[in-house]
Amino acid sequence: MNVDRLRPAPGERTEFAWSRHAAVPDQSGCYALVTYGGNVLYLGLATKSIRDRMGVHLDTPAKRKGCDLGAPFWFYYVVRPANEVARIERGWMNQAILEDGAMPPLNQVYSPI
Repeated sequence: MNVDRLRPAPGERTEFAWSRHAAVPDQSGCYALVTYGGNVLYLGLATKSIRDRMGVHLDTPAKRKGCDLGAPFWFYYVVRPANEVARIERGWMNQAILEDGAMPPLNQVYSPI
């Protein structure tokens, strides 16, 4: 799935790199790890801090390495109140499953609501 097809669209992006980590908001929201070409590799939610979740993924070798589609280059995100993030992340996941027939390749769990 291409990141451009996610609805609601993640309105912000930065490079998936420690040098950009501090600029990511310390707020709740949803995010996607995306290849340079726009392929979604992972979809997630942050009920407290998108910045903290980015750091966790940067510290995870499997997330940095990527998969057959490529390695994460972009970190797309949308800031939303904590009570909205589960719905948005579930919607994004459903969009990916409908379009690709499976969850994004780096997602291991279809998280509960």
